[in-house]
Amino acid sequence: MSENRVLYVPSVTTHMIESCHVTQTYQVQVMQPLMLQEGTERFPVLYLTDGNLSFDFCKGIAHCLQSTGRVARFILVGIGYPGESPFAGDLLRCRDLTPADRPEIAGIPDDSPIAGVSGFGASKKWGGAAQFLSFIEHELIPLVDATYPTIPGERGYFGHSLGGAFGLHVLFSHSPLFMKYILSSPGICHAGDEYGLKEAHRYIASESARQAALFMSVGDQEEFEPDFERSMLVSSFYRLSALLRKAHLQQLELHTRVFQGETHLGVWPVAFSHGIQALYRAEQPEASSRP
Repeated sequence: MSENRVLYVPSVTTHMIESCHVTQTYQVQVMQPLMLQEGTERFPVLYLTDGNLSFDFCKGIAHCLQSTGRVARFILVGIGYPGESPFAGDLLRCRDLTPADRPEIAGIPDDSPIAGVSGFGASKKWGGAAQFLSFIEHELIPLVDATYPTIPGERGYFGHSLGGAFGLHVLFSHSPLFMKYILSSPGICHAGDEYGLKEAHRYIASESARQAALFMSVGDQEEFEPDFERSMLVSSFYRLSALLRKAHLQQLELHTRVFQGETHLGVWPVAFSHGIQALYRAEQPEASSRP
């Protein structure tokens, strides 16, 4: 960008969206990138789940890497739940990020002891991914495209853990919603049930799979953490990576990383940083706005 043109960063905007597909109001935050004052540019959009916890951190990473030309500029959209608590979606995410045929994890409580964390109320606890995806497709994306300078169709997704597994489910179901996926520690196996690998086999066998780019990662310590050992996050990651590479899928640009020394709750910022650098490379380095 020419140095004599005025640049600015628009303020983050928050939308409260009452969904007609899910009995839920979603808190959606939108970060626009550094842009020309004239407002003539348009950008791809990267959506992320678990926005209460992850949006602010990912916003900071995105701004730093975009402003220095390390990655192309994009709009970041965080999908969360009403409330100021970073844990506001701790329970409701179990409903929204899981497909109906995924085995339910036992022992999910109805309510949380943490103030500001919504319980399920009359809502189901599990298996609501189809309804959540309908919210994204039919309510959220049209609002974002109508309100912000997007490039329609150029959309990506970032998710961690259940969010990562949700991303794989969307990719493997041939949904046209996203072109790029950054998936951190996706849960595709639990207590011996390799439901995610079954989806992957169906995806590989299908002739209708769409072009997509996938950055998938895991922390090498996750298999050894007591809270997550039944999910076998590392070994299932290796099995899925090997399966996808062996298939030589022409439609899938695949990047995989194992981050040394990282645990399940510490790895996701690293995954986001590496993921956007892999999938949102600037075609031509832009002039840095940093002093």
